[in-house]
Amino acid sequence: MAISILPGGPAMRDASGRLPIDEAPLKTIHVVAAAAVLGGAVLDGYVLGIVGPALSIARQEMQLSAISQGLIASSALIGVFIGGLFFGNLADRFGRRPVFGWNLAAFIVLSLLQLFVQDVWQLVAIRLALGLAIGVEYAVGSSVLAEFSRRKGRGVLLGCFSIGWQVGFTVAFIVGSFYDGDNWRMLLASSVIPALITFALRITLPETPMWLKGQGRDAEAQAIVDRHFGAEYAIPDVDPNPRHASPRELFTAETWRQTLYSGLFWFCQVGPFFGIFTFMMPVLESLGLQDATAVDMSLNAIQIAGAVVGVFMLHWMSRRGFVIWTFVIVLLTFLALGLFPQAPTWFIVALFAIYMFVAPAANNIQFVYPPEIFDTHVRATGVGFSAAFSRISAAGVTYLLPYLLQRFGFSATVIMMAAFPLLGLVLSILWAPETKGKHLR
Repeated sequence: MAISILPGGPAMRDASGRLPIDEAPLKTIHVVAAAAVLGGAVLDGYVLGIVGPALSIARQEMQLSAISQGLIASSALIGVFIGGLFFGNLADRFGRRPVFGWNLAAFIVLSLLQLFVQDVWQLVAIRLALGLAIGVEYAVGSSVLAEFSRRKGRGVLLGCFSIGWQVGFTVAFIVGSFYDGDNWRMLLASSVIPALITFALRITLPETPMWLKGQGRDAEAQAIVDRHFGAEYAIPDVDPNPRHASPRELFTAETWRQTLYSGLFWFCQVGPFFGIFTFMMPVLESLGLQDATAVDMSLNAIQIAGAVVGVFMLHWMSRRGFVIWTFVIVLLTFLALGLFPQAPTWFIVALFAIYMFVAPAANNIQFVYPPEIFDTHVRATGVGFSAAFSRISAAGVTYLLPYLLQRFGFSATVIMMAAFPLLGLVLSILWAPETKGKHLR
């Protein structure tokens, strides 16, 4: 029996007097789903963050050129592009649980394989495969969390994916900074620890009832609702569509604009973010900062603070307002960094601190907008496309940044990167939808 819902407003009970599951109070299943998904976010951030410290140790042994370093650092991001496109669609076709659950087994095996790397191409291949696994987390993890979340506060919960990612990324930097050995292979393989913990959490999570209902498997879906939410709740009005989801559905006359925007705003956020964060220490050293490591540690603390504040901003602000104003601040910060390279050190550090605060805050919406934009039938496919599209810029900037810094210097490079927030700002003004408070369908 369908539940009548007013978009963004209060839910109506169905004919049996039941409320939709996204109106349920906090339940154990909400906590389990959050832990299983956010654990994957921490793992993703750690895998992508640990490569920077490891490369600083491996550089001499492997005789890495600037191009080789860029290739290794960007290989996982290239893998995210492929993984997001492919596995997101698989999750829409065959279920969230089988794709989402066993992805962690791949993380465990690939993390350990890094212990046996002997040359650059082996490392590139393994990091590429790890990127495939991370692509699953972006595409399927946020879909799972959205479909198990409560309507009120859904933006805050989904935004916590970014906090988890930022925590993992920062922990990787701290581990790398305090590691005083020369075994960079072990440093890379240390990602097996968060992978094992997350795998243990994830195998207890059931399939999402919304996906089951979308496949016409109403009895299975309601059984999960009864067990984990209570018999007084039912699944919202999801149109049954058991046929296999196709990426072509993302580009119909009605959907192409929202699909492109979902990928493009993410594209504009992560390009400069990954480039700067992966090669933070060389960037700071190029600016003549004496104790680059100490400054970098302080800036990492600012990142986590920014990610936390960003979650509250998502709660207080509209989705459109949030994405537009964060692009404005990043654009102005980049222009100031590029146009005043001879400014006092305190001014340069202050500008970096602003970016380190605002960028993680802005990144929160990457895991909120796409799951809210796409319907259940193509949600993982749409989120996977968005994540994949975003990694074009992330991989490109990460690959080219060592060369650009070497060839043009920091000032010119950061002005080039200002093109990303400028494009994002224009697109957001023209196309950004408002999805806050929306009931998922």
